[in-house]
Amino acid sequence: MLAITAWYYWQMVAMTDQMQKSSIFASVHTEYASSDILDAIETIEDFVEEHSLDQDPYYVTFLRLKYSHDPRGRQLDHARRKMVSWFMKVRYFYDLGYLPVTDASYVEKIPGKDRARFLSELVGPLDDAVRLSTGRTPRSVFEFFREMYSVPSENAVSHLTLEDLPPDLRNMSLTAIRQGVASSSRQQRQRTSAPSIQGHSSSPYDEEL
Repeated sequence: MLAITAWYYWQMVAMTDQMQKSSIFASVHTEYASSDILDAIETIEDFVEEHSLDQDPYYVTFLRLKYSHDPRGRQLDHARRKMVSWFMKVRYFYDLGYLPVTDASYVEKIPGKDRARFLSELVGPLDDAVRLSTGRTPRSVFEFFREMYSVPSENAVSHLTLEDLPPDLRNMSLTAIRQGVASSSRQQRQRTSAPSIQGHSSSPYDEEL
């Protein structure tokens, strides 16, 4: 009788676990198909195609638009944030085991090799350029999915330094770095003065976009 009870218990545990994984799978799939994500993809692809023959790399053009507060730069920056946020969420679910990294049926679809390539080849350079131009290191989420799908990092711009930027953009970046340092100091003071919240752990999904 005890063995039967244990068997039913583990069956229920396995069923609950599978239902949870299926729910998360459906959730991230649905979010990727939303109009916000599709608009972000189109915005990034159109920008890259428009500037593919420019003398400056498209991510340098993006930085110039972003730091000069051009509406096109703001639109592209929002698209970048939207895409990075989705991929960071998927990585978070893999890290926690809600999506099993050892199960090919999940890995083949979420995010899938084509989406991982899009992240690496188009989104990655935009995000790397923003972070490196403000004195931050590239995100680990890009390398995570490159390794998962064996996607080459040919377009990665992790080598970018301020010296690689045109003089006008370099000055904009230095201003952004100073503003970022000031903002980080304010946030640090707020965190140290605010009461701590137990049970909250940091994750790659908590990174600033």
